[in-house]
Amino acid sequence: MQPNTNEPTGERHDEASAARTRAIKARERALAARQAAEHATTEYARRAHQRAADVHGQLALSHEDFARTLRSSGDAESA
Repeated sequence: MQPNTNEPTGERHDEASAARTRAIKARERALAARQAAEHATTEYARRAHQRAADVHGQLALSHEDFARTLRSSGDAESA
């Protein structure tokens, strides 16, 4: 257990790993949406796929930031 917390030491690492995995999946969805945009036959479809790619890209950044926060707070507590 971490001092001054109720969660086991490994739990924070597991949460960070899960967040990193979600970030990877979001990046894959963003790439797929960008590829779909390249192959879209109408401007409407191209824009829709590009917006989806942008959303998934931002989601990936959010998950990466969360993972970084968990890891850095875990490092600070273990020091």
